[in-house]
Amino acid sequence: MRKNRFSTRLFLAALSVALVTACAAGSAIRDTDPHLVGERNMNYDHLIVPGYRIGPVAMGGYVIDAVQHLGEPDRVHRSTFRGPGYNADEVYYYYRDECIQFVWEDTGVEPRVESGLRGINVFCDKWQTADGLHVGMPIREVIRHLGQYCASNRNDGTLIVSTKEGIWFDAPDRNGAVTRILVMPRQNSWGGMCRD
Repeated sequence: MRKNRFSTRLFLAALSVALVTACAAGSAIRDTDPHLVGERNMNYDHLIVPGYRIGPVAMGGYVIDAVQHLGEPDRVHRSTFRGPGYNADEVYYYYRDECIQFVWEDTGVEPRVESGLRGINVFCDKWQTADGLHVGMPIREVIRHLGQYCASNRNDGTLIVSTKEGIWFDAPDRNGAVTRILVMPRQNSWGGMCRD
């Protein structure tokens, strides 16, 4: 059972990376998607809060709130996959200048940012935690700040370091620098990724 949960979580993390890459092909934002209304509200911090938010993008927060701060996305990818648990399109918004990406489900009157295992992702050092952790730091330095963490390798050898508090770090290997930070749901266990 633990092996299956571990495999599922690694699959979801790999899927997130693959879909971010797929965003390069992109698709157009639809008229019915949340759009910027008036001027952007540039009043937001660049703080990563584990298990909750990155800057103006909060897990479970309204997509329109994120768009009012970040503006129209540079790239959009819409997944129309329908399988168990997939009842609506998943829309991936990517902002090049802010180097942030998030996912929302195209459902309801006021769509919300996804709050599951795809997380909110950042790819540059303009975003950081309250204690200064950011993309570009050596992963060994990051783990000195984390306390309890779970480190595992993907099939391609890249490293993912996760915490129960809801922040994950990607690095090419144990000696590399962080290439991506993900805000994920808080967890009571490692879900099979590591021993509790």
